Formats: sequence, structure tokens, C-alpha cells
Amino acid sequence: MNSHWHYRALALLLALLSWYLVIGRERVDTWFQVKIETAGLADGLVLRGVPREYLDVLVHGPKGLVRKIEPGALVYTLDARKLVPGLNTIVIEPDAIPLSKLFEVTEIRPSKLEIAVERRISKTVPVRMVFREGLKRDYKLSGHLEPAQVTVSGPESLVREMTDVSIQALGLPDDSSGQFETLANVVSPDQVEASPRVVKAQVAYQLNTREVAVDVPVRIVSHERTGVSVSPEVVMLRFKAPLSLLREGAWRGLLDAFVEIDSKAAPGRHEVTYRVTLPQGCELIQARPEKVAVLIK
Repeated sequence: MNSHWHYRALALLLALLSWYLVIGRERVDTWFQVKIETAGLADGLVLRGVPREYLDVLVHGPKGLVRKIEPGALVYTLDARKLVPGLNTIVIEPDAIPLSKLFEVTEIRPSKLEIAVERRISKTVPVRMVFREGLKRDYKLSGHLEPAQVTVSGPESLVREMTDVSIQALGLPDDSSGQFETLANVVSPDQVEASPRVVKAQVAYQLNTREVAVDVPVRIVSHERTGVSVSPEVVMLRFKAPLSLLREGAWRGLLDAFVEIDSKAAPGRHEVTYRVTLPQGCELIQARPEKVAVLIK
């Protein structure tokens, strides 16, 4: 058997040749996505808007070879050296697609590109401080930014209309008042760059409050005692409350005025100071009367 190895090699070669002739003659059409890259745009110019990222290309060629084409490797390079301000029409020829001569590009979608080009301009604009929604309603806010102005650059039609830029909306700590310092990113429209991109924000804040006067019934906390009454049965509480709490409406159920009666207290009339509980964030200004009379039978 070993003496006829050359016959076996010849048979294998003929089989491979037959396979190539059959597969090579079978031609197919296949669509590929071809990435678009732009090169050579002149200084001082900028593409307006987001250009198309891919072309759809129909390739005709041998079935076995078409299968070996790696879609990610196909790139169409748009030569931007001839682009001028305004709307430019670029016709895409089949030979601009980087493929071997073994393949034929039969269709390109789109077959032409409309490229808008503008001059790039720059100008200086003030930076505006922005807080998260609702904070200005609940807090007195003040502060400043460093630097207070930045340079923006981009397409002429966008930059000319800009009067300012803002920072990303700031939040506040949980404290009712105070001050803090933080870095904030500058927010600008798409295709517009700001320099510097980050500014320092210094903020002072104080919770907005309002004085409220409410009549509250006095509750008796008595341990194993009966026949206990209090006079007056209602007291007036004047306190300072955050506006955010007052808007919620459930704050009244969090008010409490009460006297605690010791089980060993002697019968009779006693003048005592009652205790007050307020919602979190509230500050008591006045409780009237300051004391109540407790009658123990």
C-alpha cells in the first residue's frame, strides 16, 4: 500500500480540484454592512449632524469565497478633503468598496451620501447653575461657579445661537441648611464642545419654612389610674415647619401633646408641664398655655 502513496495523493488532489470547480462556479449574492469612515476634513470645518455609519452593499461572487468575507473588515473611507461648507453630495462608486477583483459589487444602498459641512467657530458664554427639580421650591439657594464662563466651539449654526450653557443638575445633602463645594460637568448641545468641561460649584442652602399655629388636644397617659381629667383639653402649638412637609398633608397626625400621670400621684389638682412631639424637621416656637391642670380623683 505504501508503494502507491502517489496514487492516493493524486486522487486527493483531483477531489480538491473537483470541489473547487463546483463551488467556484456556484456564485451567490450576499448583502454586507460596510462601515463608513471619514478622513481628511480640513481644519476649521465640522460635519453637521450625525453622519450615516454604514452602507448596505450587495456582493456577487463565488459561494465559498463570499462566506469567508469578514463583514467587520469592510470599510468605506470617505475622502473629506474636497468637502466645502454647505451640502455636499458624494456618489459612491462600486470600486470604492475594498474587495478583491474576484467579487463584484452590484448594488450600494444608499448610492450617494448628502454631507452637511459647516465652519467651526468658538465663543465665550456664561455657565448657569442648575438644581434638581423641586429644590428651588423647598430651599433658599445661592452660590457661584468657578470659572463663571467657558469657551464653546462647534458648528456655526449652533454656536451662534448659544447664549449660555448649564451644569448637570445639582442635588443637596440631607441637612436642612449648610453649604458645600463640588465639581460639576458642563452640559452642551451635541457636536458642541465646552472648555473647560468641568467647573467648581459652591452652594449655600437653607430649607424654606413657615410658621404654623395649630390647636392640639392634650392626651392623658395614665398607668393604672382612672378618673383623670385635664384642663384645658386643647393647647395651641406654634412651630416652624418645612414647606415640603406642609404640602404633604399628613403632618397633623404627627403632632402630639400629652401628660403622663404617675400611678403614685396623689388625688387632687396638679399643674403640670405637658410634653410635645412634632414632626421631624419642625421647631417649636411657643406652646400656650405652658402648663395644664390635671384633676385626679
